[in-house]
Amino acid sequence: MKYFGINKIIQYLLFFLFIINVSEGLFGPLLAVFITENIAGASLATVGFAIAIYSIVKSVIQLPLARRMDSEIGEKDDFYVMIIGAIIGIVYTFGYLFIQTPVHFYILSAFGGIGGACLMAAYYAIFSRHTDKKKRGFEWSLFSIGGLTASTAVGTALGGIYTDMFGFITTFITAGILNIVATFILILLYPYLDGVRTRKLIG
Repeated sequence: MKYFGINKIIQYLLFFLFIINVSEGLFGPLLAVFITENIAGASLATVGFAIAIYSIVKSVIQLPLARRMDSEIGEKDDFYVMIIGAIIGIVYTFGYLFIQTPVHFYILSAFGGIGGACLMAAYYAIFSRHTDKKKRGFEWSLFSIGGLTASTAVGTALGGIYTDMFGFITTFITAGILNIVATFILILLYPYLDGVRTRKLIG
């Protein structure tokens, strides 16, 4: 079924992005509190360095990875890279349950950067390729508002309340489970990918 006349691939991608951003929103804004209160020797500077590590690793990997995927004939490789990124995202989220030192935090952040690079390089490729011809502006707006803005608002609004009620451990577990659910949604994309990049856009 098409909602708002949007094809299945875009629907699945938007639903996936909404869920993973809700997941990240549950703990992301509170991460500094968790790190400084639970990791011996950690400070706000530790959090800043970790975020920088994540961003640098993601940036260094994502561009060449995207160029490599663009050079391949077919889009199944994009799908596999996106799944790898999603799986890394699951491990990354659950990883917060086990880190004990700032070094662990830095390594986990670098690992998360690799996952983010894989996920988004492939996500953008598939999303842009399958936008409906007469609804591209609308679908990219749904990506921006629903996939990024609204999902972040929902996640952050619930995150503080949820963490106050159940604690950080339960929050990380819940976020990890949401990432697992989102990854299964990605798997539903596979039958709709024809493996040929030169196909006509749906719509």
